[in-house]
Amino acid sequence: MARRPTAPRPRQGPRRPAPSVPPQRRPVAKAARQRPTEAPPAPTTAARSVSSTASAPRSRSASSAAPAPRSRSRSVGRPRPISTAGEKPMADGRSVPADGRLRELVVGRPWRRRRRLILAGTAGTLLVLVAALLTVVFLPALQVDEVTVDGTGYLDEAEIRAVAAPPAEGSVLLLPTGEIAAEVGAMPGVASVEVERIWPDGARVSITETAPIAVLTRLDGTSVVVGEDGQELPAAAGEGETLVPLAVSSGSADPDGAAAAMSEVLAEMPTTLRGAVREVSASTRSDVTFELALEGGGTKTVVWGDAHDAELKAEVVQALLGQPGSVIDVSSPVAPVTR
Repeated sequence: MARRPTAPRPRQGPRRPAPSVPPQRRPVAKAARQRPTEAPPAPTTAARSVSSTASAPRSRSASSAAPAPRSRSRSVGRPRPISTAGEKPMADGRSVPADGRLRELVVGRPWRRRRRLILAGTAGTLLVLVAALLTVVFLPALQVDEVTVDGTGYLDEAEIRAVAAPPAEGSVLLLPTGEIAAEVGAMPGVASVEVERIWPDGARVSITETAPIAVLTRLDGTSVVVGEDGQELPAAAGEGETLVPLAVSSGSADPDGAAAAMSEVLAEMPTTLRGAVREVSASTRSDVTFELALEGGGTKTVVWGDAHDAELKAEVVQALLGQPGSVIDVSSPVAPVTR
Protein backbone atom coordinates (compact mmCIF):
# COMPACT_ATOMS: atom_id res chain seq x y z
CA MET A 1 0.00 0.00 0.00
CA ALA A 2 1.58 3.25 -1.09
CA ARG A 3 2.32 5.98 1.49
CA ARG A 4 0.61 9.31 1.09
CA PRO A 5 3.06 12.11 0.47
CA THR A 6 3.31 14.80 3.08
CA ALA A 7 3.86 18.52 2.55
CA PRO A 8 7.33 19.83 3.62
CA ARG A 9 7.43 21.73 6.89
CA PRO A 10 8.65 25.33 6.90
CA ARG A 11 12.08 25.91 8.39
CA GLN A 12 11.95 27.58 11.75
CA GLY A 13 14.61 30.14 12.86
CA PRO A 14 15.68 30.83 16.41
CA ARG A 15 12.90 31.90 18.62
CA ARG A 16 12.87 35.46 19.68
CA PRO A 17 11.75 36.36 23.18
CA ALA A 18 8.42 38.06 23.27
CA PRO A 19 8.68 41.77 24.01
CA SER A 20 7.95 42.56 27.54
CA VAL A 21 4.83 44.54 27.98
CA PRO A 22 4.72 46.67 31.09
CA PRO A 23 1.88 45.69 33.32
CA GLN A 24 -1.09 47.93 32.97
CA ARG A 25 -2.60 49.36 36.03
CA ARG A 26 -6.14 48.51 36.61
CA PRO A 27 -8.50 51.41 36.55
CA VAL A 28 -9.75 52.45 39.83
CA ALA A 29 -13.34 53.33 40.10
CA LYS A 30 -13.92 56.95 40.57
CA ALA A 31 -16.46 56.17 43.15
CA ALA A 32 -13.83 54.61 45.36
CA ARG A 33 -11.64 57.71 45.15
CA GLN A 34 -14.37 60.28 45.52
CA ARG A 35 -15.98 60.90 48.84
CA PRO A 36 -19.73 61.71 48.93
CA THR A 37 -20.37 65.28 49.69
CA GLU A 38 -23.90 64.76 51.01
CA ALA A 39 -25.34 61.78 52.82
CA PRO A 40 -28.41 60.25 51.13
CA PRO A 41 -31.72 60.44 52.95
CA ALA A 42 -32.37 57.64 55.38
CA PRO A 43 -34.83 55.10 53.95
CA THR A 44 -37.90 53.95 55.79
CA THR A 45 -38.18 50.64 57.57
CA ALA A 46 -39.95 48.88 54.70
CA ALA A 47 -37.56 50.29 52.19
CA ARG A 48 -34.63 49.16 54.33
CA SER A 49 -35.85 45.58 54.42
CA VAL A 50 -36.54 45.49 50.70
CA SER A 51 -33.27 47.18 49.80
CA SER A 52 -31.32 44.93 52.11
CA THR A 53 -32.79 41.76 50.63
CA ALA A 54 -32.40 43.08 47.12
CA SER A 55 -28.89 44.41 47.54
CA ALA A 56 -27.49 41.40 49.35
CA PRO A 57 -26.97 39.20 46.24
CA ARG A 58 -26.04 42.30 44.24
CA SER A 59 -23.31 43.24 46.70
CA ARG A 60 -22.02 39.71 46.72
CA SER A 61 -21.82 39.60 42.99
CA ALA A 62 -20.23 43.03 42.84
CA SER A 63 -17.64 42.12 45.45
CA SER A 64 -16.84 38.86 43.71
CA ALA A 65 -16.73 40.44 40.28
CA ALA A 66 -14.71 43.62 40.96
CA PRO A 67 -11.47 43.30 42.92
CA ALA A 68 -10.53 45.77 45.62
CA PRO A 69 -8.77 48.89 44.36
CA ARG A 70 -5.05 49.02 44.93
CA SER A 71 -3.08 52.04 46.09
CA ARG A 72 -1.18 53.77 43.30
CA SER A 73 1.76 54.85 45.55
CA ARG A 74 4.33 52.34 46.64
CA SER A 75 6.94 52.93 49.34
CA VAL A 76 10.52 52.26 48.27
CA GLY A 77 13.25 51.72 50.88
CA ARG A 78 12.89 52.86 54.45
CA PRO A 79 9.72 54.80 55.16
CA ARG A 80 10.15 58.42 56.00
CA PRO A 81 9.67 59.00 59.72
CA ILE A 82 6.70 61.07 60.63
CA SER A 83 7.58 63.92 62.93
CA THR A 84 5.26 64.45 65.77
CA ALA A 85 4.70 67.51 67.88
CA GLY A 86 7.64 68.14 70.22
CA GLU A 87 10.07 65.95 68.20
CA LYS A 88 12.69 66.79 65.60
CA PRO A 89 13.62 64.27 62.87
CA MET A 90 17.37 63.67 62.51
CA ALA A 91 19.44 62.72 59.46
CA ASP A 92 19.58 59.03 60.38
CA GLY A 93 15.81 58.72 60.82
CA ARG A 94 15.69 59.04 64.58
CA SER A 95 13.64 61.61 66.37
CA VAL A 96 14.81 63.44 69.46
CA PRO A 97 12.20 64.73 71.89
CA ALA A 98 12.19 68.42 72.51
CA ASP A 99 12.91 68.01 76.21
CA GLY A 100 15.99 65.89 75.36
CA ARG A 101 17.36 68.56 73.03
CA LEU A 102 16.79 71.23 75.65
CA ARG A 103 18.60 69.10 78.22
CA GLU A 104 21.62 68.77 75.89
CA LEU A 105 21.76 72.52 75.37
CA VAL A 106 21.56 73.29 79.07
CA VAL A 107 23.65 70.49 80.57
CA GLY A 108 26.18 70.03 77.71
CA ARG A 109 27.84 66.89 76.54
CA PRO A 110 30.47 65.10 78.70
CA TRP A 111 33.39 65.61 76.27
CA ARG A 112 32.68 69.33 76.16
CA ARG A 113 32.80 69.51 79.92
CA ARG A 114 36.10 67.61 79.96
CA ARG A 115 37.59 69.92 77.36
CA ARG A 116 36.62 72.98 79.35
CA LEU A 117 38.15 71.47 82.47
CA ILE A 118 41.40 70.69 80.62
CA LEU A 119 41.64 74.21 79.18
CA ALA A 120 40.90 75.77 82.53
CA GLY A 121 43.52 73.58 84.23
CA THR A 122 46.16 74.43 81.63
CA ALA A 123 45.49 78.15 81.88
CA GLY A 124 45.68 77.98 85.66
CA THR A 125 49.00 76.12 85.54
CA LEU A 126 50.48 78.68 83.15
CA LEU A 127 49.40 81.54 85.36
CA VAL A 128 51.00 79.88 88.38
CA LEU A 129 54.27 79.31 86.49
CA VAL A 130 54.39 82.89 85.24
CA ALA A 131 53.73 84.24 88.71
CA ALA A 132 56.45 81.99 90.17
CA LEU A 133 58.94 83.05 87.48
CA LEU A 134 58.26 86.73 88.06
CA THR A 135 58.66 86.23 91.78
CA VAL A 136 62.01 84.51 91.32
CA VAL A 137 63.28 87.11 88.83
CA PHE A 138 62.51 90.04 91.11
CA LEU A 139 63.58 88.24 94.28
CA PRO A 140 66.04 90.53 96.14
CA ALA A 141 68.29 87.59 97.03
CA LEU A 142 68.97 86.91 93.32
CA GLN A 143 69.90 90.47 92.30
CA VAL A 144 73.51 90.87 91.14
CA ASP A 145 75.41 92.47 94.00
CA GLU A 146 79.09 91.93 93.12
CA VAL A 147 81.19 91.53 89.94
CA THR A 148 84.62 89.95 90.37
CA VAL A 149 87.47 90.11 87.82
CA ASP A 150 90.16 87.41 87.43
CA GLY A 151 93.27 87.09 85.25
CA THR A 152 94.48 90.68 85.21
CA GLY A 153 98.18 91.58 85.20
CA TYR A 154 98.82 95.00 83.73
CA LEU A 155 95.12 95.81 83.21
CA ASP A 156 93.19 97.64 85.93
CA GLU A 157 90.44 95.59 87.59
CA ALA A 158 88.44 98.72 88.44
CA GLU A 159 88.26 99.69 84.76
CA ILE A 160 87.07 96.24 83.75
CA ARG A 161 84.50 96.17 86.55
CA ALA A 162 83.23 99.61 85.50
CA VAL A 163 82.66 98.31 81.97
CA ALA A 164 81.00 95.05 83.08
CA ALA A 165 78.82 96.38 85.92
CA PRO A 166 76.12 98.29 83.96
CA PRO A 167 75.00 95.31 81.84
CA ALA A 168 75.16 93.08 84.94
CA GLU A 169 72.43 94.96 86.80
CA GLY A 170 69.30 92.97 87.62
CA SER A 171 68.66 89.34 88.40
CA VAL A 172 71.43 86.79 88.07
CA LEU A 173 68.98 84.67 86.08
CA LEU A 174 68.88 87.33 83.34
CA LEU A 175 72.62 88.06 83.36
CA PRO A 176 73.63 89.04 79.76
CA THR A 177 76.89 87.10 79.62
CA GLY A 178 77.35 87.64 75.87
CA GLU A 179 76.89 91.40 76.11
CA ILE A 180 79.32 91.69 79.01
CA ALA A 181 81.93 89.60 77.16
CA ALA A 182 81.62 91.82 74.08
CA GLU A 183 82.00 95.03 76.11
CA VAL A 184 85.05 93.81 78.04
CA GLY A 185 86.63 92.14 74.98
CA ALA A 186 86.72 95.50 73.15
CA MET A 187 89.10 96.94 75.74
CA PRO A 188 92.80 97.18 74.63
CA GLY A 189 94.93 94.44 76.10
CA VAL A 190 92.11 91.85 76.45
CA ALA A 191 92.81 88.79 74.30
CA SER A 192 89.82 86.71 75.48
CA VAL A 193 87.10 86.95 78.12
CA GLU A 194 84.67 84.58 79.85
CA VAL A 195 81.67 85.60 81.93
CA GLU A 196 79.87 83.25 84.35
CA ARG A 197 77.20 83.47 87.05
CA ILE A 198 78.11 83.14 90.71
CA TRP A 199 75.05 82.03 92.67
CA PRO A 200 73.06 83.51 94.19
CA ASP A 201 74.00 87.17 93.56
CA GLY A 202 77.33 87.48 91.75
CA ALA A 203 79.12 87.43 88.39
CA ARG A 204 82.72 86.56 87.51
CA VAL A 205 84.70 88.00 84.57
CA SER A 206 87.79 85.97 83.66
CA ILE A 207 90.13 87.56 81.09
CA THR A 208 93.35 86.67 79.26
CA GLU A 209 95.67 89.58 78.56
CA THR A 210 97.48 90.22 75.27
CA ALA A 211 101.20 89.56 75.48
CA PRO A 212 103.40 92.60 74.66
CA ILE A 213 106.14 92.08 72.04
CA ALA A 214 107.52 95.48 71.05
CA VAL A 215 107.76 99.14 71.90
CA LEU A 216 107.11 101.65 69.12
CA THR A 217 108.91 105.01 69.05
CA ARG A 218 107.23 107.67 66.94
CA LEU A 219 108.79 110.70 65.22
CA ASP A 220 107.66 112.99 68.03
CA GLY A 221 109.59 110.91 70.56
CA THR A 222 106.61 109.24 72.23
CA SER A 223 106.55 105.46 72.64
CA VAL A 224 103.79 102.90 73.01
CA VAL A 225 103.75 99.21 73.78
CA VAL A 226 102.61 96.92 70.95
CA GLY A 227 100.96 93.57 71.63
CA GLU A 228 101.22 90.31 69.71
CA ASP A 229 98.02 91.23 67.87
CA GLY A 230 99.63 94.45 66.57
CA GLN A 231 97.47 96.70 68.74
CA GLU A 232 98.69 99.31 71.20
CA LEU A 233 98.63 98.28 74.87
CA PRO A 234 98.61 100.27 78.11
CA ALA A 235 102.00 101.51 79.25
CA ALA A 236 101.93 99.13 82.20
CA ALA A 237 102.15 96.18 79.79
CA GLY A 238 105.83 96.90 79.05
CA GLU A 239 107.03 96.96 82.67
CA GLY A 240 109.63 94.26 83.27
CA GLU A 241 109.35 92.88 79.70
CA THR A 242 112.05 92.57 77.00
CA LEU A 243 110.49 94.21 73.98
CA VAL A 244 111.66 94.63 70.38
CA PRO A 245 112.20 98.32 69.51
CA LEU A 246 110.26 99.65 66.52
CA ALA A 247 111.43 102.97 65.05
CA VAL A 248 109.95 105.16 62.33
CA SER A 249 112.75 106.42 60.09
CA SER A 250 113.35 110.16 60.09
CA GLY A 251 111.85 112.01 57.17
CA SER A 252 109.10 109.41 56.74
CA ALA A 253 106.27 110.57 54.51
CA ASP A 254 103.82 108.10 56.10
CA PRO A 255 104.77 107.63 59.76
CA ASP A 256 101.43 106.16 60.74
CA GLY A 257 101.52 103.65 57.88
CA ALA A 258 105.11 102.72 58.72
CA ALA A 259 104.24 102.17 62.39
CA ALA A 260 101.25 100.01 61.48
CA ALA A 261 103.30 97.95 59.01
CA MET A 262 106.08 97.26 61.55
CA SER A 263 103.57 96.20 64.19
CA GLU A 264 101.79 93.89 61.73
CA VAL A 265 105.04 92.33 60.46
CA LEU A 266 106.26 91.57 63.95
CA ALA A 267 102.87 90.18 65.00
CA GLU A 268 102.64 87.81 62.01
CA MET A 269 106.27 86.68 62.17
CA PRO A 270 106.82 83.11 63.50
CA THR A 271 107.90 82.95 67.16
CA THR A 272 111.23 81.25 66.36
CA LEU A 273 112.23 84.13 64.09
CA ARG A 274 110.73 86.87 66.26
CA GLY A 275 112.96 85.95 69.19
CA ALA A 276 116.06 86.78 67.12
CA VAL A 277 114.89 90.22 65.95
CA ARG A 278 116.86 93.08 67.52
CA GLU A 279 115.47 96.24 65.89
CA VAL A 280 112.82 97.07 63.25
CA SER A 281 112.63 100.25 61.19
CA ALA A 282 110.51 101.55 58.32
CA SER A 283 109.67 104.77 56.52
CA THR A 284 106.66 103.49 54.55
CA ARG A 285 104.36 100.49 54.52
CA SER A 286 106.50 98.57 52.03
CA ASP A 287 110.10 98.93 53.30
CA VAL A 288 110.14 97.22 56.69
CA THR A 289 113.72 96.26 57.64
CA PHE A 290 115.08 94.62 60.79
CA GLU A 291 118.33 93.32 62.29
CA LEU A 292 118.48 89.58 62.96
CA ALA A 293 120.88 88.15 65.56
CA LEU A 294 122.71 84.95 64.58
CA GLU A 295 123.71 82.10 66.84
CA GLY A 296 127.45 82.70 66.25
CA GLY A 297 127.22 86.26 67.48
CA GLY A 298 126.91 88.10 64.19
CA THR A 299 123.92 89.91 62.65
CA LYS A 300 122.26 90.12 59.29
CA THR A 301 119.97 92.74 57.86
CA VAL A 302 116.66 91.45 56.48
CA VAL A 303 114.70 93.57 53.97
CA TRP A 304 111.21 92.30 54.63
CA GLY A 305 109.14 94.68 52.51
CA ASP A 306 105.39 94.83 53.30
CA ALA A 307 103.38 92.67 55.66
CA HIS A 308 102.16 90.16 53.02
CA ASP A 309 103.34 86.52 52.69
CA ALA A 310 104.75 86.44 56.23
CA GLU A 311 105.04 82.64 56.43
CA LEU A 312 106.77 82.29 53.05
CA LYS A 313 109.19 85.10 53.80
CA ALA A 314 110.09 83.58 57.16
CA GLU A 315 110.88 80.20 55.52
CA VAL A 316 113.09 81.86 52.88
CA VAL A 317 114.99 83.86 55.53
CA GLN A 318 115.71 80.76 57.60
CA ALA A 319 116.89 78.92 54.48
CA LEU A 320 119.29 81.73 53.50
CA LEU A 321 120.83 82.38 56.90
CA GLY A 322 123.81 80.16 56.08
CA GLN A 323 124.52 81.88 52.74
CA PRO A 324 127.34 84.43 52.49
CA GLY A 325 126.47 88.07 52.69
CA SER A 326 125.10 90.42 55.31
CA VAL A 327 121.77 91.34 53.66
CA ILE A 328 118.85 89.06 52.82
CA ASP A 329 116.16 90.69 50.66
CA VAL A 330 112.85 88.82 50.75
CA SER A 331 110.61 91.69 49.67
CA SER A 332 109.88 89.38 46.72
CA PRO A 333 109.95 85.94 48.37
CA VAL A 334 109.80 84.06 45.05
CA ALA A 335 113.03 85.79 43.95
CA PRO A 336 115.11 86.44 47.09
CA VAL A 337 118.44 88.21 46.94
CA THR A 338 121.51 87.94 49.23
CA ARG A 339 124.42 90.40 49.13
